[in-house]
Amino acid sequence: MFERNLAYEASAGSGKTFMLVVRYLSLLFMGADPAKILALTFTNKAANEMQERIVATLEHLQERAELEVIAQTTGIKTNELLLRRKRVLAAFLQADTKIMTIDSFFTKILRKFSLHIGLAGDFTTAAAQHEVKLLSRFLQEVSAHNAKNTLISLLIDSKKSLKEVLFLLEDFYVKSKELGDFRFTYGDAKALQHEAMQIVQAMRMLVEEAPNASKHAKSAFVIDRFEDIVKKGWFGRETLEYRTFAKCYTPRLDTLLLQLYDVMRRYFQIREQNFFYALDELATLYQKAKKALSKADNEIGFSDVTILVYALLKEYVSKEFLYFRLDAKIEHILLDEFQDTSILQYEILHPLIEEALAGKGAKEEGSFFFVGHVKQSIYRFRGGVSALFYEVARLNGTKVEKLTTNYRSKEQIVSFVNEIFRNKIKNYTDQKVQKGADGGFVAVRQSDDVLETIALETKRLVEAGAKEEDIAILCATNTDGEVIKEYLSARGHNVVTETTMKLIHQKGVAALFWYLCYIYFKVDIAKENFFALIGKEVTVTFVDFDKRSPTAIVKEAIERYELFDGDFNLLRFLEVVGEFHSIEALLFEYERIETQALSGTLEGIKVLTIHKSKGLEYPHVIVADRLSLVPSDRTPIIYDYDGVVLQNIYLRQKGREMLDSAYEEAIERSKKLAEEDALNAFYVAFTRSKENLFVIAKTQKSSFNILDLHPMEQGELRITQTAGEAMSQSPKAPRYKELYYGMQSDLLEKTKEETQDSFAAQHFGTAMHYLLEMLEAFTLEALDEAIDALQNRFGTLLEPKDIEAVIKRVRTLLQTESFLELVAWGECLKEQPIRYDKKLFVIDLLVLTPSEAIVIDYKSGKERHEEHIKQVQGYKRAVSDITKQPVKGVLCYLLEGGIEIVQVK
Repeated sequence: MFERNLAYEASAGSGKTFMLVVRYLSLLFMGADPAKILALTFTNKAANEMQERIVATLEHLQERAELEVIAQTTGIKTNELLLRRKRVLAAFLQADTKIMTIDSFFTKILRKFSLHIGLAGDFTTAAAQHEVKLLSRFLQEVSAHNAKNTLISLLIDSKKSLKEVLFLLEDFYVKSKELGDFRFTYGDAKALQHEAMQIVQAMRMLVEEAPNASKHAKSAFVIDRFEDIVKKGWFGRETLEYRTFAKCYTPRLDTLLLQLYDVMRRYFQIREQNFFYALDELATLYQKAKKALSKADNEIGFSDVTILVYALLKEYVSKEFLYFRLDAKIEHILLDEFQDTSILQYEILHPLIEEALAGKGAKEEGSFFFVGHVKQSIYRFRGGVSALFYEVARLNGTKVEKLTTNYRSKEQIVSFVNEIFRNKIKNYTDQKVQKGADGGFVAVRQSDDVLETIALETKRLVEAGAKEEDIAILCATNTDGEVIKEYLSARGHNVVTETTMKLIHQKGVAALFWYLCYIYFKVDIAKENFFALIGKEVTVTFVDFDKRSPTAIVKEAIERYELFDGDFNLLRFLEVVGEFHSIEALLFEYERIETQALSGTLEGIKVLTIHKSKGLEYPHVIVADRLSLVPSDRTPIIYDYDGVVLQNIYLRQKGREMLDSAYEEAIERSKKLAEEDALNAFYVAFTRSKENLFVIAKTQKSSFNILDLHPMEQGELRITQTAGEAMSQSPKAPRYKELYYGMQSDLLEKTKEETQDSFAAQHFGTAMHYLLEMLEAFTLEALDEAIDALQNRFGTLLEPKDIEAVIKRVRTLLQTESFLELVAWGECLKEQPIRYDKKLFVIDLLVLTPSEAIVIDYKSGKERHEEHIKQVQGYKRAVSDITKQPVKGVLCYLLEGGIEIVQVK
């Protein structure tokens, strides 16, 4: 029976896409117009997969499992469905279907009505340098409105960089609708600081005047800075009548203590109000900057699309006019991954849902259908609110059914997941195992050498007969992923990461990019890269960009230089190129192209973050612990929700939880939500595996601590072989490594400059190079801004003492006269890539003067001094041949005990 208003809570691997396709096809077979069905997903991959499944199912309906379910859903007999199949397929292929991402749908609406808000219909989203231009506009607005002091005060008060404050402003901007009823006032916080210090001074005098007061008691009130009050052991106690003050306690101390608490409560509240008052004022200017940029450059940010569409539908456009411009009334709505929908996105869709459910009569009836799983809600940081799933079902009277059978994983994996999460995730429902899914293997390893354990388990899988492309390694961060990739690559494995999975990083596409760079910029290094990637030297013909479209130029290059060797990624790239109106737009937006390469062309072990693994599945999965420490929550703002309603907003302040129960409860709710996010992420990770699952946890400070894991094995490791498949028994040597010109810190491993003994040591050397690269000039004044960049990138990868050690070494370098003399008289080129003798080199610092070139190579240790000398000698030869100038070589050792400058002859 067809349910007009239905939702499925679909656990991992339970056939969510299957049910979406069944729902869509049921509507088609019941006579729905494809143009009036809106099916929204969260990724292009999911949208494409849904369209492909619909077509494939219709083409082979008689042999598909969907046939019986469609018959049950629609009440139409199977033979009748088969008779209608061709007609339904033809109608679908000819229709203007609306199967797309939610962002694409909103963008489509915005383009239709852009003139209503003063935006041209050909606007671009997040163009190159958009963030830089937005910052510039914002600072102009700040200056024009005399808000410099407000911004400076906020930077000082929050102890955040300008970039971090912009993130806070973006958050305020995105949540502007939810924050609409909040009002902030400004008060005198400094007066309360002064009053608090006076009370502390009075308490100190009482204790010091007591004849029997201990030294410890007297020192308890020696406080020179207001910020140190909350750090004292007595702060937050109900009374001072305890052992420390036993010999000097008087009731007067408690009277003063209560007075202090009253002042501190008011201080916390006023400081919070001042913070949000300033942030709110700056958020208004931030929004003005966005509007000015959209009008001047006709470009907007990704978040702007949703906000502008919300404003359009609320203020300018009626539903009737919307349907008219969309060329069809939306009668049926299907939503995928609903647990990740933001409140604002739902607010936009809500009128359309109401309209779809309001129809009367058999022919006018619309429908509403959504699927999701709150246990896979892992995008709270992007605005997703898992409580929305149940709240929307309640508001719309939607019938919710559960899909609990796992059609993906083997029995042992399902059993392990149930056992781990049954008492951890709220309202967890055990997954069932599909018939015939016996077997499977699960192993939990505890090791502090996570990288070596990953390598051992990978080797074990390959030796057992697993293909590398069937293995996925899931990790916490992209940084961890790159380290894992380099570690496995050095041991002979083919590895692809989220970066290398992108279309733009495939060999043939990269060759085309360097070709376009050469004919546009006419720089030799681009030509050399083009030749290196295609494996030959050719005569390059220049073209007239004004007379040829980007598509025509790329297509002609593929044909002229015989680049097509069966790599269909080139054809996909041609499709992408068609979206750009000029070569300039293509070149400057190239790094932002997120299109994925064809999966069949990606040979090797997949290394990706847990967040990016959602919706994917692999025969063999290794879930790795964080290589670095689990970062503490540093977000200054706590958005306190009750379900889907924003109840309050707090500024995180140390010590406030001891005096303010409402704040303390908000902190606890925030911690629980963070723990739920972590549990949901692990649930997603563990349920990606079909056959074999390995979990690698550290013995101490493990991110898996919330799961109470213990070393174990269950089941038997087996590799399922498909008939006719030749299983690789050993790692294959990589066939291609792209030439990448990134920061020196990204290239350290590629150039094999130093092999460190530990993961922390690797990060130390990388961090030192990164800090040197971030210096705008070799001055102490430039160091502070570079330090912010260092802490943002390496704050969770290195211990604070190591960060300080890196800063100390670089600060010492900037005070070393012999180094400053080297860089004083020439053009300084950092992380300078050069190609010489068919090899890629990256020089830390190349100084070019009128009379000579100076090659400077930074090192953090002298253990391999002789190799360092040979390395710089090689750089000298290369630079000498290229520049035809005398070249001086210098090794610059930044050591714990000081700087050593070594001339290399």
